[in-house]
Parts: sequence; structure tokens; C-alpha cells
Amino acid sequence: ILFLLRLTEYKQASTYLLRGRAVRATCQKTNHNNKQKKPATMGKDKKKSFVFIRDPDYGWRPAVQEGTRGNKAIVTVPEFKDEQSMMSSVGGKKGEEGEVNLKDYEAEVLPLQNVDHNGNLQEFADMVKLPYLHEAGILYNLKKRHIDGKPYTRTGDIVIAVNPFQWFTDLYTENKRKYYSNKIVWEGGEKDPREGLEPHIYEVSSLSYKGLAFQGIDQSILVSGESGAGKTETVKIAMNHMASVQAGPQKLDDLYGDDAGSNELDPVVQRVVDSNPLLEAFGNASTRRNDNSSRFGKYLQLQFDNQNKGGMASASNSNCRLAGSKCEVYLLEKNRVTYHDPEERTYHIFYQVIAAPDSVKSDFWDKLKGTNRDSFKWVGKSATKKVEGMSDDEHFDNTCKILELVNVHGLKLRTLVRSVCVVLQAGNITFGAKGGDTDKSEITSAKEVAEMADLMGVSTEDLGLAFTERTMKTKTETYKVPLTATVAQEAVESFAKEVYGKIFLWVVQEVNKATKAEDNYQGGGRDDFGIIGMLDIFGFESFVVNRFEQLCINYANEKLQQKFTEDVFRAVQLEYEAEGIALAEISYDDNTDVLDLIESRTGLLAMLNEECIRPKGSDYDFVQKALSQNKTSPCLLLNKTDRMSFGVHHYAGKVMYAAEGFVASNQDTLPTDLEDLMMKSDNEIVSWKVPEAAPAAKAGGRGGPRRQKSNIVGSTVWAKYKTQLTSLMTSLRKTSSRYIRCIKPNMKKKPILMEHIPTVEQLRCAGVVAAVTLARSAFPNRLDNQGVRFRYNSMWDKNAFPTKKTSSMTPEEGARCDAEAILTCALKIKEFVDKGGNVKQAFVVGKTKSFFRAGAMEYLESNRATGLDSQATTIQKIGRGYVTRKRFRDLVHGAAEREKKMREEAERKARERKEKFEREKADRDAARQGDKVKLQQKLKKVKEQMEEADEYKKQSLGEISDRKAKAQEEIEALRDQTSEEARKALMEPKKLAAQQKKKIEENTKLIEYLKKENKKIRKDHGKIKAKYDVVKSNNDKLIENNESTGENFDDLNETTGRVHQKNEDLTVTLEKAKKDNKKLKEKCMAKQEEYMSQAETRLEYQKTMARILNMIQDQSKEQQLVEDTVVIALECEAEAKAIMAALEAETGDGF
Repeated sequence: ILFLLRLTEYKQASTYLLRGRAVRATCQKTNHNNKQKKPATMGKDKKKSFVFIRDPDYGWRPAVQEGTRGNKAIVTVPEFKDEQSMMSSVGGKKGEEGEVNLKDYEAEVLPLQNVDHNGNLQEFADMVKLPYLHEAGILYNLKKRHIDGKPYTRTGDIVIAVNPFQWFTDLYTENKRKYYSNKIVWEGGEKDPREGLEPHIYEVSSLSYKGLAFQGIDQSILVSGESGAGKTETVKIAMNHMASVQAGPQKLDDLYGDDAGSNELDPVVQRVVDSNPLLEAFGNASTRRNDNSSRFGKYLQLQFDNQNKGGMASASNSNCRLAGSKCEVYLLEKNRVTYHDPEERTYHIFYQVIAAPDSVKSDFWDKLKGTNRDSFKWVGKSATKKVEGMSDDEHFDNTCKILELVNVHGLKLRTLVRSVCVVLQAGNITFGAKGGDTDKSEITSAKEVAEMADLMGVSTEDLGLAFTERTMKTKTETYKVPLTATVAQEAVESFAKEVYGKIFLWVVQEVNKATKAEDNYQGGGRDDFGIIGMLDIFGFESFVVNRFEQLCINYANEKLQQKFTEDVFRAVQLEYEAEGIALAEISYDDNTDVLDLIESRTGLLAMLNEECIRPKGSDYDFVQKALSQNKTSPCLLLNKTDRMSFGVHHYAGKVMYAAEGFVASNQDTLPTDLEDLMMKSDNEIVSWKVPEAAPAAKAGGRGGPRRQKSNIVGSTVWAKYKTQLTSLMTSLRKTSSRYIRCIKPNMKKKPILMEHIPTVEQLRCAGVVAAVTLARSAFPNRLDNQGVRFRYNSMWDKNAFPTKKTSSMTPEEGARCDAEAILTCALKIKEFVDKGGNVKQAFVVGKTKSFFRAGAMEYLESNRATGLDSQATTIQKIGRGYVTRKRFRDLVHGAAEREKKMREEAERKARERKEKFEREKADRDAARQGDKVKLQQKLKKVKEQMEEADEYKKQSLGEISDRKAKAQEEIEALRDQTSEEARKALMEPKKLAAQQKKKIEENTKLIEYLKKENKKIRKDHGKIKAKYDVVKSNNDKLIENNESTGENFDDLNETTGRVHQKNEDLTVTLEKAKKDNKKLKEKCMAKQEEYMSQAETRLEYQKTMARILNMIQDQSKEQQLVEDTVVIALECEAEAKAIMAALEAETGDGF
């Protein structure tokens, strides 16, 4: 053990020796440069650091800080193939060196990368544990996890959900739900239940349920993010888990079993879970950023029966049960009803109704049959064919099923769909100048008006007058004012938006009736339910042109940011108290100034409401009053080039607003004519009077004028919205809030890809960066005390700064004392005097962690190697002593032993070589004897084969000679017979023909026989040749074996000679047979030529007979003579054909 320890010390000593030499060389070089250069142009520091620098294209990008020169940082920026490959400084090619102005960065220090000792980016599931927590660190940590398929990251109590644009099935299984429920809710323990768990939406829902069930405190989950970031899907995931976590602790068998065994939900819970798609149908639309974007804010309150919460201490069962839900909605985007971007869509329900089957549509309204998207102006064409994998007609079927689930069916469903058709039909109404008078208008689409009147159950005349005239009232009289075509069109649009607003609120009301616990749980009548609220609201918005809707949305986000800041401050406060740090160290900026600008007595809200109730209020007057009354506000921005716009410096950034249409958009009122028209309708939804949720705020908070406005009813949009928002914030402040920030990583909706600039902007808008700034406003960086002692021990002068640690202290207390001494020594140079004249240190040591002010940890990292000289000297002393002692031991005790081992090794190798030689010799002798026996057996077998071949040759030669003689005799006989028969045939044509035929047949048979015999001879010859080849091959093998063995086989040579002699005789015989066969073939060919000449003679004879026959037929008068001549001619012709066919067959076959 001592040897290994010393060896380790020696290796470490070598490393630190080199570092010590490098440090001394650096110091010497620096001193030399300082002598030659002026102080203003000092040379570069030699310590390299992995840092981030700002980039206009990528937001933040990795770089290597080579050193500093004054207030400039010398950096090398690596080159990457694309934005996606940027992870850390070691991942790219070395780039060019440049300078960065440190004044552009906080505390004039470049933010450090969170990398390991190899320079690779480190990933942290909880970003509170990031050693360097800043905007760039958050961005790259999220990017690393996003690429690795981990969409969720934790920042203290905040969960950041990055939309992966793909579904990870393994993250949302029933077993995964049970696992998080068991770990967080049902398993007890003092430590943080999230420890060891990957961040997940399920942890938020589980902690919320636990807080309600165990502590009896109402909970809220605030979900925010821009369109397409996944807010709605996140709320669905959390709500579904909330419905299942109430099942109580799961057994181990259930936990790891199949998902099919999950518990069935009761009807009330099922209604709560399934009602969400219904709100999506009426409140969601397809946008450029998202195919299913929520165009309204939603606060869903899950109601739990928690009366028996006292029985939850054992955590053995679940007494906190989901009883129902109720939903509140905010700021529906009504403008989308009458206008939407060509690349976007209006609300889903319109497309669903149009896509329904004609048989279904005709049940609602007969004029709806056969219509499509082009039939309605405000719907129009759309490239989106499916939403979340389902077509519009499939969605309509699903919407009808969910409506039935909330008791909307039959007549209610028909009323609802017909009210939707009213809005659709309103878009088809057109206006023109009445009788050429542009100050008056009339409806130019009579058919469409009649159909709309029929839908509403009103007369066509009432409908036309409501849209083309306006009723004005004074104290003494009432009169009608005609409207221009443009104003009439705006009236129709206002009417349609108001009707759709009623439709949406009516659907929400019906859902609440079916799901709220007060009416449906255990017979109703109770109202003491615990609440877990889930807020799904639009995120901060900043576009090229921002209007009234964006100001309302950003106002809501300012209110939520205020609560978010309060909650983060409370969490920081708890952390500081736990570490024993004074709260006076915390300083942060809240958004009170922005809220005062918007909602104070002289703020934007009051000025806009005042213009709305003023008879001739205008957008221009609103802007001028707002600028005049709030000119001292630091958050109000003035646009000197455009007097119809203004800006607000929100917490997420500066936003300029175009004021055109502000006054009109804020007037959430209808002329009395349109109000009366709605009340006349027989459609219950169109004529429904929406109840006021709370008393409307008075305009500007000043009481406002008491006189009745001529044709204005109700309050302004902003006043109503503020009332709703105030009520919402009051409810949220009564709950324990948890936050989910949804991030859209890229605008292309592609998996894995993350674009830096949009992501950073969303982090700012979501308040994540502000939360980090607040959490680390005084101390941006922190490190546990054990890490401080290990990492910066080299910078500690123990004599000048002794530790206060004693033997009676616990390890944590000892680490705290050591850390305080180390940091006091190392950061002495960073001390400063505050405004009160007090000396402040650059750090504070807590019970378990050390907290560093801005720039302190960067200074430590840059100078960590400067204190290694003395330690390197000590390590050198130990290492050199070990090396010297080892050499001495080798000299005294090791030489003889090494020589002895060398001798023994040499003897062993010699013995092994001898044994190996003897084994190989024995193997060779045995192999040689075996080869000799095998050769003798082969020679014996060859002799037997040669004798058999000789016998077979003799028999074959005799048979061939007999066949040849017999064939020769037959040929001669055939030749004689053929000559004699030919002569006879010439003399006697008819007789000759018969005989000729017979002979030809015999000759044909003879030729066939000769052919067969010739083939047999050839076959025998082939066999003999094969035998000869075998014998020759064997002979060659014998010769080779003779040469290899080197033995004297005289008898074998004699036998071989005889075999050669016989083979030569056989070869001669074969050659002779070939010559005879060739002669026979020549004779046969000659015979064939003779036959051919005879056939030609016969053919000429036939032609002569034909001419004779023709002459007889022409000149002879005796019929019998003619017939006899014809018969003879036909017989001759048949015989000639037979002869020619036989000759052609012989000629074709050949020999």
C-alpha cells in the first residue's frame, strides 16, 4: 500500500512540477514584458478559460479566453459547421483570435462555460446546481438536454418544458405516472422527494396534489409560453396525471406490470378529463406557429374532496379525491372570427361543421347541405388538412360525443350548431350605396340575408334595418341615423364577434355545469372543495406591429410576472435563511413601474377608458394624453417619428404599440339596434344575456360621468379584463403556485433542433432569466464548501490565514471554516468598500455552500494555478526521495537476485528447446513410416487396375475387329445389289420403283445400324481413352511418389515399362481404327451421292411423266387410257416423295 501511495505521489509530483515550471516561466516572461511595455498595454494573461461571448446571429457562442489586455478580452472563437453543433469550445475547429470589449458584459467578466476537465459541456437536470448560472449557461444546458431527448429541466421549483416536436412514449406510460406518484406523494421522508428523479411534468402535478392532500393548502400550476410551445399539451399531461395520482399508492406488482391494468376513472373524473378537447374546438385555431393554438386564456380549477385530510398522515390510502372542475376563460380573440392570416385558420368548430357529412348537416340547417369552405367568406381555403392527426370530420364526430358527455345533445346541439351557422352566414352579407347615396347603405345579398334571418328566427326587414341604421337617443327624442356601407359592414362583423363570444361562453358554461363539483359530486350542495388550479395563458408577445390585444396579453403577463417574482424571492429568502446569510444582501428590480404605468389612476388603462366614454374620443387623443400624464415614467417610450404609437419597457423587453383601433377594440359594447336584434332571435344562445362576473370597474377609477350614453351599453374590454385579472390574481395568491415555462426551440417545428436567438428571447419573456437574476442578484455563483476546499486549496496561505476548525466540529462545520479561510486569503484583493464605508468581501460562506459575488469565481478560476509552486516543491521532494530510495534498494539487494533469475530463465529456455526438438523428431519419423505404408498400398491397387485394363483392352479390340470386318462385307454386298437394282429399275420403271422403295428401306435400316455400331465404337474408344488417362495419371503419381520417397523400386519400373508398351500398342490400334472409320465414312458419302443422283434422275423422270400425262389428257379421246395413265403417275409421284424424304432424313442426321 505504501509503495502504491508513493508511486501515486510521484506521478502527481511530475504533473505539478511541470505546472510549477510553466507558472514560473509565465511569471518571468510577464516581468520581462512589463519592463519593455507600458502599463496600458500589458501582455496577455496566460490562463485560458472556456467562456461564452455574444453573437448577433447565434445569441451566445462558445469561445476560449486566451487572456486580457486592459478592458479587452483576447478570445479565440472556434468554427462550427452549423448552429446545432455548437456545444462547447472543444467541439469545433480552431478559429481566429480577436478582442471582446469587457464593458459590454456584466461585472466586465465573460460568462464561463459549465464544462468538465476535458472541456466537454456538462448537463444538469436541476440548473440551480449549475456552477455558472447565467443566460448562456441556461441556453446551452437546455440545448444539451433537448438533443439528448430530455424535454424537461428543473430550475428550483420551476420546470422548463422544451417542446420536442415528437412524442416520447416511455415518458408518459401508466407505470411512469405511478412511479412519480409513489416517489413524491406516497413515500415519506424529510429530504426533497424530487432528489434522484428526472424533471417531469408529473413532479409538478404530484407536488401540487401532495401539498393539497397533506397540508390542506390550495395549489396552482401556472403554464406559460408562446404559441406552439406546448402549453395546451402540458396542461393535458398534468391534468391526466392529477386524475390518476388520486388512486393512492401503487403496489410493487402493479407498478411494474402492464399498463393495461390501470384503474378506470369514475364518470365525473372522465368528464373532467374529456371536456378539454371541447374547449379546443371552440377556442383553438391553426396559426403559423401552431396547428392547435389556444386563442384564449384558461384557468381550470380541479376540485378535490379533501375533508378527510387528517387521515393522510399514514400515506397508506388516498382520501383526497377529484370531485369535479370548473373553468374560467379570458380574452377570447374575437377578431379571428372575421379575419385571419391567409396561412392560418379561424376557429376549428367552423371547419368541423362544414366537414360533417351532408346527412348530418341537413339535420341542423338544410342550407348547410353541399357547402364547403369556399361557401363562407370568413372561413376560406386552408392548407391544413389535419389537426393532431385527425381530419375535421373526425374532429366533429369527437366534438359531438364530448358535447353529449356534458349533456349537450338533441335540441341543445341543434341550437348550438345553428348559432355557429349564424356566424358563418354573417360573413356572406354584402352592402352597397343606397340609390347611389354613399351616406346610406342597403344590403346587396338578399338571398344570404333571408337565409340568415331564417336561421335566427327574425324577419328579413328587422335584420336589414339593424345592420344599415343606428338608433340615437337624446333626453327628448329618439331618431334613426343611416350608416354607410363601410360602417354597416363593421356592424355585421361586430355582431358576428359578439355572437361567437356568446357561443364560446355558453359552451364553457355547459362544461362547468357538467363538471363542477358543487352540482355533480355526491348529489351536490357542497362548496368546501380543495383547489388545484391550472392556468394556461398566452405568453408575452412582441410582433412587428403590436395592437390592443398584445397590450392586454402583456399586461396579464406583467401581473403574473409580479407574482412569479414574489415567489422566487420567497424561495431565495428560504435558501438564504437555511444557509445563515443576511437577507439584506438581496437586491432586485420588480415590475412595479410597468404596472403603475398601465393600471394607475393616470395610466394607460384610465386614459383609454376615458377616450372610450368621451363622445368624440380618438386613438390620437388617447396617445397624447397617455404620453402627457406619464412622461416621468421610466417605462414609457416615446416614438418621435410616429405620434400614433407609444412603447412600454416590459420586464421581457421593449415593445412599441400602434394605437390605431385601440378605442374601437376597447369598446366591448354593441349598438342597441344589434342588442335588440339578438334579443328577438328564437335561438337561445344568440339571445342569451351573458351574466356579468363582477361589477365593472369605473372608467379611470375616477367615477366617470353619470349621464347615459346614447347607444353604448356595458363597460370597456379593458375594464372587464382588469376585473377578471384582479380576481384571478387574488385567487392565485391564496394558493401555493408552481411554474411550468414552455419553450418552442425552433420555428420549423423539427425534432432535436434548437435555434439560439428565439430560445433566448422566450427565456427572457418567460421570466426565467429574470428569476435567475433575482435568485443570484447578490451572489451569481455558488459552490459547496467541500468543493471550495478541494478546488482552491492551492491559493491558501495557511500561516497568514489559519482556519478556525477544531477537532470537536462536525465535517460540515470544519469544511465551512476551511472554506472561509481559503476564500479570505484568495479573494483579499476583491474586497471593496460600500457606500456606507463598510468593507465588503466578494463572498459569503454559508452552512453548506459558499456564495460568490459577480466576478469572484471567475477570478478564482483564472488564478487557481498561481499557488501551486510551493505545493509542487513539496511534491517534488517526496517524489525525488522515493526515486532515490528505489535506486539504492536496486543496487544493494537487487543485482544478485536479478542474475539468479536470468540464469534460471536461460536454463529453462534451453530445456524447453531440447524437449521441443525431440518431440518434433519423433513426430517426423512416425509421419515418414505412415507415408511409406500408404504408398505401398497405393502401388498394389494400381497394379490390379492395370491388369483389369489390359484384359478389357484385349476384349474390346477383338470385338472392334469383328464388327469392322462384318461392316466391310455388308458394304460390298450392298454396293453390288444397289448397282444391279439400278440397272433393272431403268429398264422397268414401275417394277423398279417398287423394288427401289424396298431396297431404300433396307438400306436405310442398314445405315441406321452402321450409325449405331459407329457410335458404339466411339463410346468404347472413349472408355478406353478414359482408362488410359486413369492409368497415365496413376503412372504420373507413381513417378512422383518414387521421387519423394527416394527408394529403389526396380520391379515397379519394369511394370511401368510394360504398361507404357501396352499403352503405345493401344494407341496404334486406336489410330488404325480411326483411319478405317474415316474410310467407311467416305464410302457412305459416296453411296449417298449415288442415291442423290438416282433421286434426281427419278425426279426428271417424274417431270417427263407429268408432261406425258398432260399431253394425253389434252389429246387422247379414250377416257380409260387417261385414267390409267393418271393412276400410274400418282403412284410414281408418291414413291418419289418417299425416296426423297428418306434421303433428306439420312442427309440431315449425318454420321
